[in-house]
Amino acid sequence: MGFRSPYVGVDDFNYMRIYDNVNHLSTAQYYQQNVTEPGYYILNKLVYLVFDDFQWLIIIVTFFTVFCFYKALAYEIENISLAMAVFIFATTQYFYYFGIVRLGIAVAIISVAYRYIIRNQKKKFLLLVLLATLFHYSALFSLILLFARPNYLKGIKKDRILKLAIIVPISFIFIKFFIYPFVVTDRYSNYMESSDVISLGFITSMPFFILSLIFFSRLDNKFRNYNFYVLLYSIKLFTEIFSPLVGIGRMVWYVNLSLSFLLPGIIKNSTDRLSKFLVFVLTILFCVVYAYTSYFGDSSRGDFMLPYKTFFFDNLK
Repeated sequence: MGFRSPYVGVDDFNYMRIYDNVNHLSTAQYYQQNVTEPGYYILNKLVYLVFDDFQWLIIIVTFFTVFCFYKALAYEIENISLAMAVFIFATTQYFYYFGIVRLGIAVAIISVAYRYIIRNQKKKFLLLVLLATLFHYSALFSLILLFARPNYLKGIKKDRILKLAIIVPISFIFIKFFIYPFVVTDRYSNYMESSDVISLGFITSMPFFILSLIFFSRLDNKFRNYNFYVLLYSIKLFTEIFSPLVGIGRMVWYVNLSLSFLLPGIIKNSTDRLSKFLVFVLTILFCVVYAYTSYFGDSSRGDFMLPYKTFFFDNLK
């Protein structure tokens, strides 16, 4: 990812434009014409001063992003199959980060911050949220976890799941009518356009939500933080369902990694060999089909992914 050609990254030409503008305009001139998070602005400045090469920006961002995701997964190394977790992440999420650089940094930071919610160290979590916000303002979405207890779904009480289903759309409606009116920047207002009330895109997530609930009672005492990742996945599901209310489907990235904990946790901790095997096969099939349809095949990203080129190709011309 770090050595990719700009022709591979979906938005790399935009990032190159930001890099050039940041380093050829004064700060005042730049912010008169652009809206860029201060952390990402400073990073562009530093790369220019030290390396004077846009490729190094991609290399540094890539290393940081992948390293954080690995640290997040490795935190649960005793409870999950790390190989399966990496496989799920690689096939269902990794390739997207070729094109969402700023969001990728923010999501990677939040993924490391999960542990502080689990440990009930909310001040540390808040500090990492603020750090992530310096790279993408959408990281504020993850503040919802400050109100979540890691054992919120302990025992899978139906009323608690119902509360989530009610709280999420009400929160979105509040955001739409009391926060969006203050957002006047075109770039962000385009993200916030409402299209409908619910989305059917959640259908592909529902089977894994049901599966995680089926295994809850079996794994709750074996996988110490299983209930927390079920909670994350619940937030992902309800966000996907009601995201058209406020047009913030991108927010699911802050909880998407939950799938890379749940399925490997089931595979590692289940004592029923048949169940373990069936979940394993289902995971492999889903990941392969998802990767093909989302990144390759007839996907719009396929035009950027294939043929894959590194920047060495461009420099050899």
